[in-house]
Amino acid sequence: MQITTSIRRTIATGLLTAGLAYPACAAVCPKGIGGCSSPGRCFLFADADGNALCDYTSRTSSQAQAAPVSSGSASVPATATPTPDPTTVQVTTVPASTQPVTSVTPVSDSVIQNTSTGGFFDTIQLSVPIAEAILFLLFAGILFAVIRTGILGIRIEKTLPALALSSLFALGISLIATSFLAGTAIAGTTYALCYIGAGTLLSAYLWYAGVMTRQIVLGVAGMSSLAGFVFLAPIMPLELGGIINAVTGLSAVNLGIIVICAIIILTLGVGRMFCSTICPVGSLQELTYAVPVTKIVIRRTAIFELIRCTLFAVTVVAAFSLIDLMAYTGLYDLFSLTLSAGLVVAAGILLLSVFLYRPICRIICPFGVLFSLFAEFSRFRLRRSESCTSCRRCEKACPTLTAGRYDSKRECYLCGRCTDTCPSKTALSYRR
Repeated sequence: MQITTSIRRTIATGLLTAGLAYPACAAVCPKGIGGCSSPGRCFLFADADGNALCDYTSRTSSQAQAAPVSSGSASVPATATPTPDPTTVQVTTVPASTQPVTSVTPVSDSVIQNTSTGGFFDTIQLSVPIAEAILFLLFAGILFAVIRTGILGIRIEKTLPALALSSLFALGISLIATSFLAGTAIAGTTYALCYIGAGTLLSAYLWYAGVMTRQIVLGVAGMSSLAGFVFLAPIMPLELGGIINAVTGLSAVNLGIIVICAIIILTLGVGRMFCSTICPVGSLQELTYAVPVTKIVIRRTAIFELIRCTLFAVTVVAAFSLIDLMAYTGLYDLFSLTLSAGLVVAAGILLLSVFLYRPICRIICPFGVLFSLFAEFSRFRLRRSESCTSCRRCEKACPTLTAGRYDSKRECYLCGRCTDTCPSKTALSYRR
């Protein structure tokens, strides 16, 4: 059932008036209130005036008229109506059944409105969740058959692991496809949160089932990286400010904060599974480090943790003043492909990750402190069995130097190098 434009506007205006979305948007928006480069991609997106622009950006609020204007049967607050630009025109076309006629009207007499938010699904009158379910089942069935037959070089004979692997890839592919087809009907963060939660659990099961290989790790990392560019949120290092403000009561608790906190707590059970191949920032670094060049190996990795803890403390203090230090890393500009100084900074860090393993995760990311703390006590992790011959091949292959028999696994990113290089294939297993 289609929701009319007036109902959508009424709901959005109600939320805006009640002030429920504004504090959360101000707290978690990676670009700040006035600089969002992708309005409508955030689940806090509000469009009370129907012009497809976020009503929390400077493009509308800073240029608002002093008095309210009337739009249809509902009165829209003045803060949600942009100042007309006399140089812009409104283009109206008649139905395709007649000869097209274009009329030009100054925008000063009317406000441009974009009532189409569902894209492809508005055309075929199909619900977005239903379409996502159909695409998921379709891709899962195809991938399950491919995995069982081994056409692509990956063959899993056991039914449940094969079903889990096909579901993991089908989840990412179907969410990305639905995001392109649905346009702004559902915010990108909603897709991202679905992928984060289900993807982390499916990856943990695949490790537990013993079917996760280095090849599969790289495949999932590639899909997660693509999802980061498509969904644009949440870019994990940039979300700490929103959590701090929610804890201190400066902003409302939203679904994104709840899911992120749940993933951090889940680390107690499954280790750094999210950091491994689900986080788009970590996944992108995993792919770049796979480039075959001479690597930089630093033995005293405790220095990285010391720097990261220091940055964590400074970031938390700054968050109380509503200053997001992580925004200066340019990660949002990177994933939103915004040409800016931040993009240059992020590109430089990404170039460093070709030679140094995961510099963002191990040195910069404030969430790395939280994940490593919980991973220190994780119930499931890679452990040696009695069949281990102490050949130390896994220790030489580990980029974080944590594969020793008695080494802490808090910096283990489950990259799959140790299990792939083990000659026994049973000496290392992901278990309690």
